[in-house]
Amino acid sequence: ILQEEAKFEQKQFLQFLGLVAEIYVTIFIAGPLFLIVILVVMGMMGSSAILELSLIGYAVLPIGAVIFILMIDTISIKDENVVKYVRAKWLNQYSDVRISEGGNEEHLFSALARFEKIKPLKKWLANPVQGFIQYPELSFYFSVPVALAYVLYIFLTIPLGTIEDMINYVDDQLMIALLITLIPFAIFYTRWNQKIRSLESMIPDFLDRMAGINEVGITLTQSIAVITRANMGILGYEISRIHRDIEWGANFSDALIRFEHRVRTALIARTVTLITRAATMSSSISSLLRIAANDARMSENLRRDRFSEMFIYTAIVYLSFFVFIFVIGVITTQFLTVLAEQSKEGLAMAGPLSNLGSTSLVTIDRLLYHICLIQGLCSGLMAGLMGESSIKAGVKHSCVLIIGALIAFNFMF
Repeated sequence: ILQEEAKFEQKQFLQFLGLVAEIYVTIFIAGPLFLIVILVVMGMMGSSAILELSLIGYAVLPIGAVIFILMIDTISIKDENVVKYVRAKWLNQYSDVRISEGGNEEHLFSALARFEKIKPLKKWLANPVQGFIQYPELSFYFSVPVALAYVLYIFLTIPLGTIEDMINYVDDQLMIALLITLIPFAIFYTRWNQKIRSLESMIPDFLDRMAGINEVGITLTQSIAVITRANMGILGYEISRIHRDIEWGANFSDALIRFEHRVRTALIARTVTLITRAATMSSSISSLLRIAANDARMSENLRRDRFSEMFIYTAIVYLSFFVFIFVIGVITTQFLTVLAEQSKEGLAMAGPLSNLGSTSLVTIDRLLYHICLIQGLCSGLMAGLMGESSIKAGVKHSCVLIIGALIAFNFMF
């Protein structure tokens, strides 16, 4: 019954999410494009519409994206957060042993505390790439200083020229600095997300095999040793680590809990908690393992359904953005450029073009460029939130769209 309810809720959520995606594309991609064309035409009729374009680019698009992101996050079906509890337990296995108080041990405790402080750093230095993959946020500690140093270098080495040329140069370099900050995080997060999805996709098969082995009378601890010899893909490495922990003296529950702490996902945390609780009561839990396998399989199927349903809307966001850039490029090259050339030639622009000078044309051109960059950042975050239920997943989409805008305006338009 619960599985059927979950499927029904997922279907309703996907339908509503599709509606939200269509509204976002209509209002905040097609709508601003329509307004931009109207405002540029209004510029021909005597009003440069710079204020209106600024409001669209710097206020309407970011605020609209934030509203939609908060709305989707509010209605999204979220996994429960993984919470780790640390509990101190006094061991009484050797209560009959006499304990003698010793002195001058403060330095030993101090040395142990220092070791615990530097232990995470030593672990990260042993394999920094894996540390970044497991904790993508750590990449900001390196990418942000590099980006700031790059910005400082740019401001110290701005090529001399007109004010407009200098501003255009700084705009491009600031976007490059933003990409320097975001691209490492996007790469490491994508790699970690792929690893987690691969692990979770193998969990149902892992539980089914454990249940089959347990049904023939083999204990859970022994079943881990049997499964290590099977081909379990990327999950095989983690199963080998579980088996190694057991060989080194850890019991079955502790080894699984260590596996849960390494992976840190809601599905695996829920599965591990179910197995460890049941294992404390009986060593024959094959039926419970089957139930856990079905639950994990259903969760994986729901995730795949969401990805396949939302992939079309992610593609629509990409297509809409590149159409947006194309139309802006046509306005910039076929319309504003002609007016700028007429202004440079000293042609009298009386009547409907009397208030449209070269400064206004350059300003409008820059505003359109900024609007495309802001649109790329916001649309990318929306695509990640709709397709993969995470703003972090949208960072890679934002980087791709921003790079597309940079290439279009610097090499094509």
